[in-house]
Amino acid sequence: MNAAEVAVLAALHPDNELTTAQLQQASTLTSWRTRNALAQLEARGLIMPSHSRRRWRISARGRAALMTKGKRFA
Repeated sequence: MNAAEVAVLAALHPDNELTTAQLQQASTLTSWRTRNALAQLEARGLIMPSHSRRRWRISARGRAALMTKGKRFA
């Protein structure tokens, strides 16, 4: 997991549902890095879309990954 992915997971933790634009602002990433992180996290089952893919939320697996791997980026 890279720093951009951790930033997105941290923005979604614990139960936030945010749009891509809101995640970009909360994580202070570029739009490209935000979209790339979202694609990677979704592919690994760490986040999931809600409300017709307009918002994102963290999965239980994503919470566990953030707690274990996110410590490297703190």
